Amino acid sequence: MPAHVTNETLRKSLHIAFGLVAFALKWLSWPMAAAVCVVAIVSNWLVLHRLVGRAVARHERGYDAGIVLYPVAVLLLILVFHDALHFAAIGWMLLAFGDGIATLAGKAFRLAPLPWNRDKSLGGLIAFVVLGGAGALAVAYWMNYREPLVVLIATLAAALVESMPLGVDDNLAVPFAASVALLVAGIHPTLPYSTWPHTPAWLLVNGALALLGYFARSVSFSGALGGFLLGTIIILGAGWPLYVALLAFFIIGTGATKLGYQRKAKRGLAEGHGGRRGISHAFANVGTAAICAIAVSRLARAAAGQMEYELLPLFMGIASLATAAADTTASEIGQLLGKRAFLPLTLRRVPTGTEGAISVEGTLAGAIGGFIVALVSTWAVDRQFFGAIFSWSLVGALALCAFSGSYLESLAGSWNRRHGEPMPNGVLNFFNTVAGAVLFYYAQLAFGLFDWHAYLQRPMGGS
Repeated sequence: MPAHVTNETLRKSLHIAFGLVAFALKWLSWPMAAAVCVVAIVSNWLVLHRLVGRAVARHERGYDAGIVLYPVAVLLLILVFHDALHFAAIGWMLLAFGDGIATLAGKAFRLAPLPWNRDKSLGGLIAFVVLGGAGALAVAYWMNYREPLVVLIATLAAALVESMPLGVDDNLAVPFAASVALLVAGIHPTLPYSTWPHTPAWLLVNGALALLGYFARSVSFSGALGGFLLGTIIILGAGWPLYVALLAFFIIGTGATKLGYQRKAKRGLAEGHGGRRGISHAFANVGTAAICAIAVSRLARAAAGQMEYELLPLFMGIASLATAAADTTASEIGQLLGKRAFLPLTLRRVPTGTEGAISVEGTLAGAIGGFIVALVSTWAVDRQFFGAIFSWSLVGALALCAFSGSYLESLAGSWNRRHGEPMPNGVLNFFNTVAGAVLFYYAQLAFGLFDWHAYLQRPMGGS
């Protein structure tokens, strides 16, 4: 039996052609558009693969899940963006034109394989950005949405995800990446205190920081990419003050990791891969702050200018990053300078570097690291709000929440070590950032740490 050969040109031509239907969303209501997708799901499942046969299937059995996942993804786009169908159309066009043309161009113009995925080529990536972006921009303007920077951000996010070896069908991965980018980038006009004219400059800083971290061997390629994406979410979702917190955490965490690295390596305590942190570290330490940034942007629309609802998730994001700084500093400095390591639950002496163990030196360093992030971040928010926010009680509360979140992680690690297999370090890191954010939430409810009424009484203006 001859080997099965997929007609990739036919398969991707159908993939691209169906994307032209996205232009019809200008006239369809979202229930009608959703109904069309349901019909497409059923017809693709039962009929389409019989019409085109095995030519478009990627394996011998003559059926391809992607045929069904495509309309499923479009249906999800329509449901998520039922109140903004132009976003659904942009995501659909990136899936159809971007993904489809990238595959065809990648085979025709391979140029050079991508360093992070040898199965993908630079030609395909460029085609996705240029032609997929052009299609997305065309449908956006067709539906009277004129925000080219938002479309560009969604295009870049989708193109990068499509190029990565994630093991997830592109029919799901591409629209998911586009949706996240659109959710974050598309809401910036709702922020009453957003410095949108300055946002492109901060995005450039974010890109430069990712490159600097990579070439300085502080992060791996995946870590640089993950950090860039999270930083973009933070800038577009909550503005530059929360990004200042991220910047402070990155500087403190990198410095603590690199300090005395050779000594720590000789003792078997240093961070692996030469101190380079990957994408899992990025999401574990910064994921909570990114979620808080999205909350800031969404609440800005729902709260109709009631600043307390926007400031709370903003400071929760700062608390999470201060907690990450406290934990990283405590761990790295404790391994370098700690004289006595012990478990916080039992106070039993253990070897330095034991999961959940703490030392006086590391704990003190962690408290200082968290305080620095709290201080510079509160100053940044105060600058954004024209001098109406800063107070030492607010800085102290953020630093205390950071210290407490870091300490809770040590307790969790210590308890888990006694009762089972140690949890992955990334899980513990994410736990402590959530703990720091939640602790600040209750601190604000109990003590009213910032006075948003003072902000409302100040004249509006720039700073």
